[in-house]
Amino acid sequence: MLSWASMAHVPLISEEKENISLAMHISDPAKSWAIYGFIKPHVVHYYSFDVKRGQRIYLSLIKSADPQEKDFVPAMILIGPKIETAGNAPDWIQLPKGLGGLVAATKNASSATYEPFGPSSFIKMAELDLPAPESGRYYVAVYSNVAQGHYGLAAGYREEFSFADRIASPIRLIFVWLWSGQSPGMILIPYFVAEIISILIFWRSSRRTAYSFAGTMAAFLFLATSATVIGQTAFNLTRAPFGPEVYISLTIALFHSILGVIGLRLARSEAGMLQRTLMGIIGTVALLAGSGLIMGPILAIAASMLPSLKSPVPSTPDPR
Repeated sequence: MLSWASMAHVPLISEEKENISLAMHISDPAKSWAIYGFIKPHVVHYYSFDVKRGQRIYLSLIKSADPQEKDFVPAMILIGPKIETAGNAPDWIQLPKGLGGLVAATKNASSATYEPFGPSSFIKMAELDLPAPESGRYYVAVYSNVAQGHYGLAAGYREEFSFADRIASPIRLIFVWLWSGQSPGMILIPYFVAEIISILIFWRSSRRTAYSFAGTMAAFLFLATSATVIGQTAFNLTRAPFGPEVYISLTIALFHSILGVIGLRLARSEAGMLQRTLMGIIGTVALLAGSGLIMGPILAIAASMLPSLKSPVPSTPDPR
């Protein structure tokens, strides 16, 4: 249920700092992060982190698989104490006195990599994995010599996800899809369609109660998440080759659809204690699993506590 989160990085939005003294700081360089940004030619984005001698430094640079950015070739340099300067760094890269700069070898990836837990796709560009030669502050400089484009800097190797990370993952995932070149409409249209359908079904139902309304809305948001996963799978397979990872995406889509079907059946049934308990459980599971774009789980949990009877029609008082 939480497999996509356990295999992914915690996404961050780049602050795009162009001066090394103002570098975006990575608070825990061992934790697995993915920083997404956009860069223009001859511009440098700086990132910093603190490590102790011998501690592992892992960095990976990727770029969007958008065909419009095929000429974009980002590069990165690790800057720090006792780093042996290697590679041809541009003269406009800032190297503080006493620090060396290691240019990561750029790979020529023949095809994009499909990531099933998003799902998404990207192209691997460079990678560094080494022990820190000295305790202190290190920097990463990301730059492009020719074209502009979207890049991602993965830092860290320890996959840890807080409760807040799991709750915010659906919103962060939308940003990753925008980063890859998709439009907001393409990403959000399944949710708009699902809510329109849910309102129409509720309006035609004989059970027009607060419990039924919130439960029906939640269920269709879960189904919309399933449709989104299937749509994103199909979209990213136009950029990356088909592989066994696709079945992971389809399994995740099936899981979201099961949440939606169960939620819909509960919303259209009598709201007894068992049904309310199950609705609350479904909402909690969906919240942790990233289903329903946060609002779906909230509606499901709220439905478990909302009235299940129609408001009585007030009687006219007898004038006698």
